[in-house]
Amino acid sequence: MRERRRKKRLRVASLFVATVMGMIAEYYYRKRPRHLMDPSEVIERDVAGRKQMLRNLYQGSNVYCYDSLRLTKRSFSDLCTILRERCDMCDTLNVSVEEKVAIFLLVVGHGTKMRMIRSSYGWSLEPISRYFNEVLRGVLSLCHEFIKLPDPLAVQPEDSKWRWFEDCLGALDGTHIDVFVPLADQGRYRNRKQQITTNVLGVCDRHMKFVYVLAGWEGSASDSRVLRDAMSRDDAFAIPSGKYYLVDAGYTNGPGFLAPYRSTRYHLNEWAAQGNNPSNAKELFNLRHSTARNYVYG
Repeated sequence: MRERRRKKRLRVASLFVATVMGMIAEYYYRKRPRHLMDPSEVIERDVAGRKQMLRNLYQGSNVYCYDSLRLTKRSFSDLCTILRERCDMCDTLNVSVEEKVAIFLLVVGHGTKMRMIRSSYGWSLEPISRYFNEVLRGVLSLCHEFIKLPDPLAVQPEDSKWRWFEDCLGALDGTHIDVFVPLADQGRYRNRKQQITTNVLGVCDRHMKFVYVLAGWEGSASDSRVLRDAMSRDDAFAIPSGKYYLVDAGYTNGPGFLAPYRSTRYHLNEWAAQGNNPSNAKELFNLRHSTARNYVYG
């Protein structure tokens, strides 16, 4: 019994000594002198980490590159080469063309906020905005070379919807898109539904392809006012002689534009199940007009 008690006291003493020694070691570990990194080393480390994060986007797998930047690795490389050769873009001391293009594609491809890019990659907002606008100017300078608008006089598709409208090229309409503007300008951008929007004119051919777009007008501007501006600009929207586009009742019926009959039922096919078929020639015209116009711009 006495030997057992002695061994127990020995184990307790050993455990106590080990605990005290561990506490002392922890104390001296915390008090040890530490290596303080030079600020330049911190900056270099952050820059290297940022470059590696962006490099992973366009140098990783093809699927990851496409999911992140909405371009394949081959297309991304070709775009950077084109911007270097034709737009005189070049690498700077800390940022390569690939990084600039990657930032641009993150914004336009996913709608990523510049503040989110600042948080992720460590840049301030000013250089992010500068790089974005540099790439944007380069891409816009190439638009006439790479974007080929469809010819409105090309062979149109054979479709029963259009057989009633000979020489019709397609349809046009205005659409309202929500925007954020300064408080002082919100009155001009408030549309009839009390929403803050911009009124965008879009013109489509029978293939449902855009042939003309005019953006920038305030939401309070009428569709006809935006159309008049489109036809008076240097790069004016022009309609070939003898041709026309289908428009809704918000536009004036005249040369180049065919509107429906006013004060006459429209979209009659919505009530066809209740037996509301056209009862006269004007309602029949409006039905065929809405069927064709809504096919490309409904």
